[in-house]
Amino acid sequence: MSVIRCAQGLHFYDDEKFATCPHCEAGMNIDKWTDMSADDLNSQDTMSMPDMDADINETVGVIQEQLVFQGFNGFPDTGVHISDVDDDVTIAFHSPEKGNDYITGWLVCIEGPEKGRDYRIYHGVNKMGRGDNMDIIVRDDKSISREKVVSVIYDIKSNKFYLSPAVNGVVYLNDGIINKAMEIVTGDKFTIGDSTFEFIAYCRDDKKWE
Repeated sequence: MSVIRCAQGLHFYDDEKFATCPHCEAGMNIDKWTDMSADDLNSQDTMSMPDMDADINETVGVIQEQLVFQGFNGFPDTGVHISDVDDDVTIAFHSPEKGNDYITGWLVCIEGPEKGRDYRIYHGVNKMGRGDNMDIIVRDDKSISREKVVSVIYDIKSNKFYLSPAVNGVVYLNDGIINKAMEIVTGDKFTIGDSTFEFIAYCRDDKKWE
């Protein structure tokens, strides 16, 4: 491979693949169309459009070669690649805040606009509210604030769960209002807004993720 600069000094290209600079040729083809007069456009003659896609793969290759030639080392690897994406495969995205996607428990909505839905609980603090920035989103209950109303907390050291109300939230745990963090166990029910949720623990007793 031999990467050289074009005659105009504007581009780099592989002279083993292209006789002349492909970028300059593309520019000249576009200029031909932008410089056409109204009479030319109204002409009855059949004119061929420039084939912009014919050498797209080669053009992309040239651009990549130029970037490497100029010292570009590529974009940072995000860990998710096009080849990893498949219509028949579900890809798990790990939460940067929680550090993993190990499920620790569930909530099931038993009363309210989202009755019948379930919500997963992970390690640490799981903020609950109507906003898209919440960990547990109850979007259909308009009586619930967009901000955090309550948090379901899993403490890995004690292998226990807690329900912690926010300052702006009214939370009923088993029909009683709570104003501080309270331990919850499987079967406990709590209400926020017009919705009631039942808690189910996966991590309990001697069962927990190492």
